[in-house]
Amino acid sequence: MKVRVVRSGGFAGVERHGESDSDRDPVLAGLVGRVDLGALPPPGRIPDQYQYDIEIDGVGATVGETQLSGPLRELVHHVLGRPR
Repeated sequence: MKVRVVRSGGFAGVERHGESDSDRDPVLAGLVGRVDLGALPPPGRIPDQYQYDIEIDGVGATVGETQLSGPLRELVHHVLGRPR
């Protein structure tokens, strides 16, 4: 499964992008299996908060920084921490 993450917003408004494939990354494969994008509530509007656009195999969701917890947080940090 292809996983894409875009972090935007924040005080400076600088975007950060990451992409990985769970077929080649066993850690990512384990995280993907623990995340349900369909169960996430829409992001709230908080000034200077990061927003994360997350896409897993064509299914996407946008979450705010305050909603990022557990396996979803691990997945986002894992994908954004990978070199391009």
